[in-house]
Amino acid sequence: MTEKSQKLKILNRDAIKYLAIIPMAIGHFFSYVPDWETLSPVPLWLKLLTQMSLLAPPIFFFFIAEGFHYTHSRKSYAIRLLIFAVITQFPFCLANNGTLLTTEFFTNLNIFFTLFLGVITLTIWEKDYSLKKKIILIVLVDIASLLLFCEWMIFGPVIILGFHIFRDNPKKRLIWFGSCILLHQLIELVLVLDVLNFFLNVTFFALSYLCVTTFYNGKKGNHPVFAKWFFYLFYPLHLVVIWVVKYFVI
Repeated sequence: MTEKSQKLKILNRDAIKYLAIIPMAIGHFFSYVPDWETLSPVPLWLKLLTQMSLLAPPIFFFFIAEGFHYTHSRKSYAIRLLIFAVITQFPFCLANNGTLLTTEFFTNLNIFFTLFLGVITLTIWEKDYSLKKKIILIVLVDIASLLLFCEWMIFGPVIILGFHIFRDNPKKRLIWFGSCILLHQLIELVLVLDVLNFFLNVTFFALSYLCVTTFYNGKKGNHPVFAKWFFYLFYPLHLVVIWVVKYFVI
């Protein structure tokens, strides 16, 4: 590592996460505001505010892989993610549908389920299985994420896996991440036929990746215990706030 690149590593883990959740919360709020998507054309400022939430997923995928590497108990790590996935599903469903009485409560799952499946994927990879068995099991996990309509579906666990496997190989890690993001966005482009949306998304994902690979200094932060629980709680709580604003204020 050159001296110049080392000087760029000015952000610890918690600082990067704090920077991620601010645009995430703003983007989520605007994405849930009623009827804005009916505007034609959608103002660029509104599209930017909405899409800026995409800065967050790659950052949290990266730190799931980091957490798996450093945690004292991978089992507890996975269970904790699953518990918060279940808790978060209630405000997630309310924010999306306005009611819990919908089949989407079970078939449109929040990002915590994706993170949980990512840890399951890493656990499989680290098991003393043959490569063939590892691939089969990981494919089954990805199929589950697809059938349950977890956020990011198959791409979330796969990106997390790449961050883990190529942790010490920046070039391969970039190729893996870039390939996953490009395929993910090409699929979305085919579905929504929005070229501007495609370029905005790729830009935000690139900035997110740059943040964790160029500016991350490998340190936790000054208050790791507080930060740990804050980030777990922030996601469901910000969805509660969005739901309250959406259905009782606006």
